[in-house]
Amino acid sequence: MRLSEAKSIIKFALTKQLELAKDKTVSHSRKIVPYLQGKVGIGKSSIVYAAAAELSEELGLKIYVKIINLAIYDPAEIAGWLMPDKEVESMKRLDPDWVNPVDFQEGDYDTIIYFFDEAVQAIGACQNIMGQILQERRIGNHYLPENSAIVGAGNRMEDRAGTNPMPTQIKDRFMFLNVDENLEDTLAYAVEDGWSEKVVAFLGFKPEKLHVFDHDADSNATPRTWERVSETVSNWGMPQKLERLAVAGLIGEATTADFYAFLAVYDVIPNIDDLIKNPMTAAIPDRADVVYAVCASLASKANPDNIGNIIKYIGRLDAGEYGAFVIKGAISKIPNPRQNKHLREWAENGGGADLLL
Repeated sequence: MRLSEAKSIIKFALTKQLELAKDKTVSHSRKIVPYLQGKVGIGKSSIVYAAAAELSEELGLKIYVKIINLAIYDPAEIAGWLMPDKEVESMKRLDPDWVNPVDFQEGDYDTIIYFFDEAVQAIGACQNIMGQILQERRIGNHYLPENSAIVGAGNRMEDRAGTNPMPTQIKDRFMFLNVDENLEDTLAYAVEDGWSEKVVAFLGFKPEKLHVFDHDADSNATPRTWERVSETVSNWGMPQKLERLAVAGLIGEATTADFYAFLAVYDVIPNIDDLIKNPMTAAIPDRADVVYAVCASLASKANPDNIGNIIKYIGRLDAGEYGAFVIKGAISKIPNPRQNKHLREWAENGGGADLLL
């Protein structure tokens, strides 16, 4: 499934967990815990944080996300250390520090979401301890706060990401959401997050380069490494020779060669400001790679004052996908896009009403 679809399911699941937590008579089995499973670097962790941020706004709650990278804990840290209690001559299990983080204890937040990340990179003992948390919302005598919810994530065995088998009884306590990389979702995130227009344009032109993964290679192209490429080319200010070496260290030599071959088209694109001023007479490039570069530049320059002219220009392009590519990037820069008359007219004339939903 798409990451956006998984995010929506996570929001429903977390909302319902929080609702049911108020009723102590409800079976814990009804508090369904979603588990994101997918390839390395496609954005699983990011959508958990995005879901929490959206829920915070929608529910009017201050939500604290406590990430528990299960793989870096030993069993005693997850369960709480056993310490001698001399008064009763027995052992006492200490409250694990992850259950009540300091920030949450101090009352700065209304709700806490426990995010068990890298769950299958953890050893079996840690996974088994997590099983009690999933089913009973407790560790020994230490219960999770009522105003809490749980979500998990991890890679697949075939990803060779240091994963361990998940015990069957733990599998039975998760709702598995198998996610795949998706260009549309990645580009939407990229535009909203301010990635380099060059990276956005390249991925639009070469969608097959979004995730190129060789288990035996040191560097691979994934949505996560493309975000790092964007940071490198946008903000490091290195000479191109050094920049290219750095980028190759992120996405590999072959994909880097394709990326820099594409960047050469930025030397031949029309002046974007002149194009926006004269949308009906400006030249239309005859090369697909140049068109994608132009579209990425148009999206980056979009604002409420020029969006009308930009829409006029993209209306002259042959493929509807170009227009959608521009509008997806422009929407985040237009306040109240549903109320913008130019965007509404574009959508009503077949441009893609779903983009304004």
